[in-house]
Amino acid sequence: MTAKIDSQKHPIIELLRDLQTEKGREEFGQFYVEGPMIVLRALEYGVRIDSIICTDKYAASLNSGPLLDVARAAGVPAYAVTEGLMGKIIPAKPSPGVVAIVERKLHSPADILAGTSPLVVMIDRCENPDNLGMLLRSLDAAGVDGVVLTDDSVDPFSRLSVRASRGSVLSLNMSVVDQPEHWLEDAKLRGFQIMATSAHGSVGLWTVDLKRSTIIVVGNEHTGVRDSIRQMADILTVIPMSGKMESLNIAVSGAILAYEAVRQRSVSSE
Repeated sequence: MTAKIDSQKHPIIELLRDLQTEKGREEFGQFYVEGPMIVLRALEYGVRIDSIICTDKYAASLNSGPLLDVARAAGVPAYAVTEGLMGKIIPAKPSPGVVAIVERKLHSPADILAGTSPLVVMIDRCENPDNLGMLLRSLDAAGVDGVVLTDDSVDPFSRLSVRASRGSVLSLNMSVVDQPEHWLEDAKLRGFQIMATSAHGSVGLWTVDLKRSTIIVVGNEHTGVRDSIRQMADILTVIPMSGKMESLNIAVSGAILAYEAVRQRSVSSE
């Protein structure tokens, strides 16, 4: 059974409104995911879930059974609202049948550098939440050890980024840094090599040794990696392109770089 919410002033509804903004997500340490697939993913990953909110229609459907059963077994409270109320608080069109309020979890920047020969991706000043979400999805699929975003990137916990990531924000080890140069300097002292992408890079990607502890830096969609970071890089690499296009989408280029590192590491371990 799900508890009924029929007031816009209910604390759960007010919390969902607060979580529409980055300020609210930071203040409450939570964000929300939408749609049965990502909500179920949150339950399966063991993420800390505050509550699940579904529409009357979804709650009454046969499809809701497995999800609500898992939620019930995990002790997660579930609430039902009308489709109209869901549409008023969640801007997605059409309105999702179910959303979950989950913990906004970030790791410390130092923790991202721990481990044996970690593969880490730094995302510098990404502006587009869809691009960021797609990149996070690819990095999760590749199995990178960590992701670091500069604090002037878009919020990875925004609705558009979470949706484009297909829930990868729930499983990736992520951190945010406000002084990326200092963090990179610390990483260098720990033996990391820094590889930044650049259209004017002098080293072809296929020639770079990515088997050692590595931080791959991908930059802003329009201006690339900022100068201060590019100057710190041990390697300025370029992805070979044979066609007429001169650049790649940040999500595509980041995926190519990560998978090349994964390929090299898998070959060396055979």
